Amino acid sequence: MRNLQWKSSRNGLLAALVAFWLAMPAPGQTTSDDRAAPVFPKAFTNPDEFFERMFGKSTPEEQKILESIEVTAKEEREFGQPQVEAFLDELNRQGLKALRKGKDVEYMRRLVETVRPFMKNAKRYEKMTIYVVDSPHPLPPRLEAVDARSFPGGTLFFFKRLLSFAQNEAALVGIVGHELSHLDRGHLLLPLKRARALERTFEEGAASFDPQAFFAQGTTMMRLVGRPFRPEDEAEADRDGAEWAYRADYDPREMAALFFRLHERDRSPRFPFASFFRTHPYSDDRHDAIMKQFDELQASDPRETLYRGQKNLAQRIPRSQQSFPE
Repeated sequence: MRNLQWKSSRNGLLAALVAFWLAMPAPGQTTSDDRAAPVFPKAFTNPDEFFERMFGKSTPEEQKILESIEVTAKEEREFGQPQVEAFLDELNRQGLKALRKGKDVEYMRRLVETVRPFMKNAKRYEKMTIYVVDSPHPLPPRLEAVDARSFPGGTLFFFKRLLSFAQNEAALVGIVGHELSHLDRGHLLLPLKRARALERTFEEGAASFDPQAFFAQGTTMMRLVGRPFRPEDEAEADRDGAEWAYRADYDPREMAALFFRLHERDRSPRFPFASFFRTHPYSDDRHDAIMKQFDELQASDPRETLYRGQKNLAQRIPRSQQSFPE
């Protein structure tokens, strides 16, 4: 099976995106021969049907096939790099800066290292790239994106507004755990594995499927960068984030409180950022699920005291360096 080859040129990626969107028919129209674009297997006459197969819920039979498909660390990095570059370009278009140095970046790096040992695949992600996203111009709090993102290969983005919105280190540790869980469980590799499974299927028939062409075209890239996690993926990541925070002696109820504050904030009109940044379906349901999980954790492993770390976050001093009285 041939490996996917990725172009590292950001300009080349943008050119491919523009070319694809210019070539796409208007909504409600079809191509001149009323067929799906050549990048799709002939067995799928409707691109929407194909994308549902690529990004939708897995059947038990399909899950067994996906679990049998190996993706090396090198292949994962090659898969993730174009997504990272596309995200950086979109941040730049929005007038946002992605910082790789500074006190906030170092603080987040230390929190990642606090949580990373809980991952089953921690050795695969020994080296991670951390960004903190900031706006060069002050914005009202409601207009600032509260977000965190993970990409295949171990690149993490944390928006600066998230650091203040979290209110304490415990909430932030839960969110870090959520992002690392997506890596640990392979959620980010699902489209690649499905592409390889389809390639294997179509190699035996007359129809053909080219994963390289599929991932190079614009609709796929935007779905990947938009992070098409399934509800069950988000639920798993929430549970891991809360459990790992608890195992590190942080209070996961602070993570639940963060979700509830986001729910309360977003009940009024949405802030005017593109849906590109709406990567988590924040809701009171997620708050309730974590609170229920907290009761389960307490029942199985009681803890009299759990750390919150409000002063740690305020001073950007992780608990691994110093604990403060609470």
